[in-house]
Amino acid sequence: MKISPLGALIVSCGGVLAIILWVIGYIFLPNDVTHRQLSANPKIQTSVAVTETNTTSSTAPQTAAWYALDKAPKTLDLSITSNNGDNPMNFNGYSKGALKITVPVGWTLKVTYTNQQTTAHSVGFVPFSERESPNGSFTPAFRGSTGPADKFQAGVPENQPYSFSFVADKAGQYAMVCGIPGHAAGGMWDEFDVDAKASAPTITTGQGTVTVHQTQS
Repeated sequence: MKISPLGALIVSCGGVLAIILWVIGYIFLPNDVTHRQLSANPKIQTSVAVTETNTTSSTAPQTAAWYALDKAPKTLDLSITSNNGDNPMNFNGYSKGALKITVPVGWTLKVTYTNQQTTAHSVGFVPFSERESPNGSFTPAFRGSTGPADKFQAGVPENQPYSFSFVADKAGQYAMVCGIPGHAAGGMWDEFDVDAKASAPTITTGQGTVTVHQTQS
């Protein structure tokens, strides 16, 4: 069927008119009749993965890194702290052997000790058999492993850190203890092992074992 020029013009005008009426209706008529205003639409629910932050008491195991490889080869840096809390007899929140530090034979340990309590405490590394010595009679497991004798035996006051280092040159099972009489017997000790087969230091707690790797710079 052939459409005359007049008919084509009428059809075109009708289409344009329909578009104009639709635009007018969309803008001016009520929303529930023609459309929904986007700003009034309910917000889309999204799922966001949230990483839960562990909050612990001052005597719970610390989540901050207190151990790291030193720049010097075969050297482990330890920041040991006696925290405040319900159990004052702790090292970094651990006591009674709940923490085990293992290093390969021949490694050097650089230890920095901080006491955060008003009661004096200290730290040293001794034979495992002396881990609960009631009278504070301890033997250094390695040369220099109990640090300055006066600080180890008498302890240090609150927030007066001190440092010492030693070489773990003999394989075996040892203990990290407080040198003040009665404190190790009260649970202030953890395990320290020197392993001839180990290739890197490890930290073992109830949460598992972590191998200490070199931090990427």
